[in-house]
Amino acid sequence: MNFEIGIFSLGEVVPDPVTGARPDSRQRLRDLIEQAEAAERAGLTVMGVGENHGTDVVAASPVVLLSAIAGRTHLLRLTTAVSVLTAGDPVRLYEQIAMLDNISGGRAELIVGRGASRAVRQALGLAQDDHDTVFEEKLRQLLRVRETDPVTLAGPLPQHGVDLDLRPRPLQPCLPIWLGTTGTPASVARAAALGLPLALLRTHGPFAGAVPVVAAFRRALEESGRDVRTPVSLSVPGFVARTPAQARELSHPCFAAGARSHGPVRPDDPRWSREEYDRECGPAGTLVVGDVDEVVTKIVAQQRAIGHERLLLRMDAGGLPHHLALESITLLGAEVAPRVRAVLG
Repeated sequence: MNFEIGIFSLGEVVPDPVTGARPDSRQRLRDLIEQAEAAERAGLTVMGVGENHGTDVVAASPVVLLSAIAGRTHLLRLTTAVSVLTAGDPVRLYEQIAMLDNISGGRAELIVGRGASRAVRQALGLAQDDHDTVFEEKLRQLLRVRETDPVTLAGPLPQHGVDLDLRPRPLQPCLPIWLGTTGTPASVARAAALGLPLALLRTHGPFAGAVPVVAAFRRALEESGRDVRTPVSLSVPGFVARTPAQARELSHPCFAAGARSHGPVRPDDPRWSREEYDRECGPAGTLVVGDVDEVVTKIVAQQRAIGHERLLLRMDAGGLPHHLALESITLLGAEVAPRVRAVLG
């Protein structure tokens, strides 16, 4: 099978768990571009950049950062991971991603999701109960723009439909648009009904929990008359080092600090204790953390259980130091990926 392995980042600027120092945002952007270059050199196939808004991230506009990465790479698929569609305009997002597709030579993709924070929803005047409705409307508009040329849009402002001849169109005949979700039944059903690839995000818990989600997606595809081979992508935190002990010692403080930066976490919360972290890194857990042998075994086990076609690892969760992220990316591409493909192929 053609199993893709790549990386993604939210561009976190989390204070150092030891010194408390906050990374420089401009340097963090340069780091992400360098990590993408390292991923391509190592033979990885995808780079994703997430969208978030706040003081602890730099990736407020993934397409801008991906455009910079496009100018420094030649082969990587470049995807948002995710674009918060609820917080944006689908027509403008399509125009931006079409430009990225042209700049990159046909390497652009979109993963769209609902995940706007409470603060962003409040700034947009969105109530909690209409959040899903707004996402549904914007997603369908985005798909109409992709599938129609010129596109006719009718909205609350114009009295009549407006024809828009959007240029440039993407280089790819059908720009890939994935639906991102943590696995909620409504999102899985929506992706299947629209025939969209499913981008599944998991951060903790037994990875077996993803198995019924993907099975439900395949069933819903069949019931909707869609292609049951529509791809699934799995996104999880990951880190590779030379020894299992080194992988856990280096990554745990950063991963735990990153989790705390995104919301209140009790000091005694077992999800972020070292004991629980070690279990998450074990054979049944979601995290893909360990030495090369462990990570190969974990990726193969996850793929055989879940059946996904793409894996994206968040290699710098919690603002992991840049030099460690580079070393981990190199190990993932040069040593892990070839062995995984040999087993699965």
